[in-house]
Amino acid sequence: MLEAYGAALATLFNPINLLILFVAVLVGLAVGIIPGIGGITIVAIILPFFFRMPAEVALILIVALTAVTFTGGSITAILLNIPGTAPNAATMLDGFPMTQKGEGGRAIGAAVTSSMAGGIVPVFLALAMVPLIMPIIRAFGQPEMTLVVLLGISFLAVLTGGSVIKGLMAGMLGLLLSFIGYHTITGVHRFDFSTTFLYDGISLIPIALGLFGISELINLAMRGRTAIAPEAGVTKLPDIFRGAKDVWRHRWLWFRSTIIGYIIGVIPGVGAEVATWACYGQAKQTSKHPEKFGTGAVEGVIAPEAANNAKEAGSLLTTMAFGIPGSPIMALFLAAFLIVGVTPGPGMMAEHLPLTLTLLLGIALANLIGGFICLFSAPYLSRVASVHIDFLFPAIITVAVTGIYVATTSPLSLGVALAFAFLGLLMKRYDYSRPALLLGFVLGGLFENYSLLSFKIYGPWFFTRPIPLILLVIMILMLNFSNLKRGMASLRGRLTRS
Repeated sequence: MLEAYGAALATLFNPINLLILFVAVLVGLAVGIIPGIGGITIVAIILPFFFRMPAEVALILIVALTAVTFTGGSITAILLNIPGTAPNAATMLDGFPMTQKGEGGRAIGAAVTSSMAGGIVPVFLALAMVPLIMPIIRAFGQPEMTLVVLLGISFLAVLTGGSVIKGLMAGMLGLLLSFIGYHTITGVHRFDFSTTFLYDGISLIPIALGLFGISELINLAMRGRTAIAPEAGVTKLPDIFRGAKDVWRHRWLWFRSTIIGYIIGVIPGVGAEVATWACYGQAKQTSKHPEKFGTGAVEGVIAPEAANNAKEAGSLLTTMAFGIPGSPIMALFLAAFLIVGVTPGPGMMAEHLPLTLTLLLGIALANLIGGFICLFSAPYLSRVASVHIDFLFPAIITVAVTGIYVATTSPLSLGVALAFAFLGLLMKRYDYSRPALLLGFVLGGLFENYSLLSFKIYGPWFFTRPIPLILLVIMILMLNFSNLKRGMASLRGRLTRS
């Protein structure tokens, strides 16, 4: 085993491989910052070039590229209320309000530090879990996956700053929108109104950009704001380091979020969206001041950003150990492995152990490099929020429209984005939860497929199996955590008085 670690470190710190990793980190950060592209798009573009690359070079490139994409995506989420990648939507809830209060630098410092540490620590958990991962993955079938996704959807009520009913209504609308298009299990076309544009459903990118980015810009213009945060231009390195210190002050929250994100990453097919929203929900539920969430609480930035990067090590480990993609982007990793002549699965751990360790350590090194780049460039990046809205509006609209077209290759998607921008304005005006709608849309397809298969295989009482029951109890306790906390406080008060 020690020889394998030595070989892995020698491969990773080869000068050529280090240079490739550094360039891939820069590209990954840029891809994350640009809305609508994301890691899946860029990996799909470069995949054909892997045929003539050595195995370790190609795989280090793809690992480093995707390891920091979410870190880059947090920057636009915080500064412009536009998620660079879909999972960064959770960061917007408190990151953008911090920017509006002139704390954009602090928010970036907290997000980058949380992401960097959250990407490094789980690598060592993955290395320790190599012999333990097989029974864990085998224990999760369709019923267990149904409850995992339902656990994510249950946070709809937690994520609403106001009425829980309004939050659930927004979430149910998101679920309904996710049912549009061709259903892969039944083969039925639903709610497509006989138009080919809706056969595959509505793309996530125009919904996310419309609900949050474009609607927020229109709202700023309607309110006569000259900039998102005029005082953001004075951001200095001490502001960034203050955000980094916030991660240390809330280290137990960061640690919990990292572990939750890693565990969700190990489970195949769940994805980063579940991890980020689950961690945001538990951060709000366990906070001493949950009412501050959504208004610029730094904990609301730390929790989802830790989960974002933490799940990458778990997803990669699952992909390599079983040949089962731990997340959507890992499906492209499978193709990359096969292109370079490596077959993922249990045999990979024995036949290519040094390469396996190289890739896991590569995630840690990429996060470390990407984190330092973002931390020291944050004072300049945060000045975007102080640019006059007359210049910012056309620039962001141009980038958003380009991102939508690149992601969907359909001009009709621009109309979808505008429709959801109008819907976003109405939801903001009448205090309906936009994140709840987005979360319901993201998780709706997964929940439908897993629950339908569970029902067909195990019958209507599929949730009475041991693991689903445990997850169901956890979900109920989480949803009632604030009520339980108030009840315990009231009970302690009565006992004290008596």
